[in-house]
Amino acid sequence: MEYFNKTQTDWRLSQCCQWHDKTLAKRYNFGTTTKTYALKEGGKEKVQQKAIANTKKLLDILTTYFPNQPHNLRAFRISSELFPCYTLDFTQPWYEEIWEELSEILKLAGAAAKKHDIRLSTHPAQYTVLASNNPDVVTKSIEDLEYHALYGSMMGLPAQDFSMNIHLQGLYGGKHEDGIKRFTTHFPYLSDYAQGCLSVENEDKPNGYDIHHTLELAQRIPIRCTLDTHHYACHRMVETERVKVGEKTVNRKVRDVDHITHTSDYFVEAVKSWRGVRPLFHKSQSFHPDNSAYWMKPNAHSETYWDEDLMANHVPMLEYADFDIEAKFKEVAVQGFYDFIKQEEDFGGEPVVTKRI
Repeated sequence: MEYFNKTQTDWRLSQCCQWHDKTLAKRYNFGTTTKTYALKEGGKEKVQQKAIANTKKLLDILTTYFPNQPHNLRAFRISSELFPCYTLDFTQPWYEEIWEELSEILKLAGAAAKKHDIRLSTHPAQYTVLASNNPDVVTKSIEDLEYHALYGSMMGLPAQDFSMNIHLQGLYGGKHEDGIKRFTTHFPYLSDYAQGCLSVENEDKPNGYDIHHTLELAQRIPIRCTLDTHHYACHRMVETERVKVGEKTVNRKVRDVDHITHTSDYFVEAVKSWRGVRPLFHKSQSFHPDNSAYWMKPNAHSETYWDEDLMANHVPMLEYADFDIEAKFKEVAVQGFYDFIKQEEDFGGEPVVTKRI
């Protein structure tokens, strides 16, 4: 059976890393181990046990949970905790002892992903900065990217079909051009597989890297641009307004900005940067405006999706791209957005049909 990107004819909503429901979370969420614990007596056994248990959980996820989901929901972002403490120097001998067992489990997991048509991805943390001006940070970032790329390669997935996404980052008060040059310089030090599965997303801070910066990067190196539609909006929230709350007057961000659409040149060019592979973009949204705790933090992800206009805005995008659903209530938010899309299809009298640009 060919892997889904070869013949994919349906859109996907991807669940990110964990489950919200307590019963599902207990069964499927990965266990973690900190460096502090790893250094304690018994740390080696703890790390090894967690690594084996996590790979078995991934196999369980891909053989019991997603095969029972609609095809539109068969996509999953794998947590960075799969191999706890893997990038620490002193744990490498520990992993060598269990490598054969981990490899066998992940081969089965990859076979399950192919059999059940499940799209897989991962998202290294914000400390992975390939455009850093600090050589030590760059070295550690490369190590972390190679670690995450292991997920796809050990499962036997083609690099172009596995998505490993990071932020561009690395501005440090300088010019955007400088960070783009540093990223371009450091990119060739990655393995062929890591280069092939890597994508870079736009940022939410008004002084950070916007989608046009990641598209500029893609003109210099073969990198895929992950469009984060929420970050696109937050990047443009540059104004604040004074609001009366009781007897106090406080600031809040002005959220009234133009959201990106499927007809935007930025959207089209981001899709093209995936070079024939169906893109995996990001969707999230701010907390409700009535929640004053988040008035100055519009970039914070809401628990579920409440803005029907914004959800409707994304439905046409599904013709061209899949979406990671970044929301605090995980599978609850995914199901809610899925139900909304199905209602839109019923109302429109036709299904969302995937297309290529």
